[in-house]
Amino acid sequence: MMNVVESFIIPGLIFIIICASLKDKIKTFDVFSEGVKEGMSTVINLFPTLLALFLSINMLRASGIINYLSDIFGGILELVSIPKELTSLVFLKPISASSCMAIATDIFNQYGVDSILGLITSTILGATETTLYTLAIYTGAIKKKISKKLLIIAIFGNFLGILLSSIICKIIF
Repeated sequence: MMNVVESFIIPGLIFIIICASLKDKIKTFDVFSEGVKEGMSTVINLFPTLLALFLSINMLRASGIINYLSDIFGGILELVSIPKELTSLVFLKPISASSCMAIATDIFNQYGVDSILGLITSTILGATETTLYTLAIYTGAIKKKISKKLLIIAIFGNFLGILLSSIICKIIF
């Protein structure tokens, strides 16, 4: 029964939109085309920000700085209950979701998805955000600079999500 309902959700929404636009005598395709034009201008405005982020992430990974920072700060993170094996995940999560997925896959392959490290990794991926990426996109869209206060609060919130993910997983599992 649920599969039948799921199959009709998108077509049903399209049908409702078309009916509403016919009722209100709105030219649906013209409105849709205008939305596409606005979306394209947003993409063009955000392109420099996205390009800078992607290049920065690739340079960080290729240079080995993330591994170097992981070696330095791994012991400190263990003091606050975050396993040393997750240090690179902790550093890259605010910047890049795709890099984190690669690290998570490595952790799953090495330790298993049901291991405590696998469970903590999964919880971190679900409980945190790619903060710097998101801030860059939103502030780039409105052409504002990222404020220091906003950046500090966002990174603190991300770290808190990572810390609580680790602690809660260790308590529960």
